[in-house]
Amino acid sequence: MKKNEIVPIEDSSSFPDVLPKRRRGFFEEGTDKLGRPFEKKLDEDGLYTKKEILKDGTRKLTIKKKP
Repeated sequence: MKKNEIVPIEDSSSFPDVLPKRRRGFFEEGTDKLGRPFEKKLDEDGLYTKKEILKDGTRKLTIKKKP
């Protein structure tokens, strides 16, 4: 797998729970300039996530650990 490669997940049960159930920090929901919904979260532990829907309808989840 290459960096920034989009990998579809068909079976969510095989995908481990990477994100904690409860998070405290900065949260933002909205729509981009094309009207597609997104959700950004940056918690107190430095974990950044962004959920968005691409042009073709594919869901994308970005996860980064901020120092």
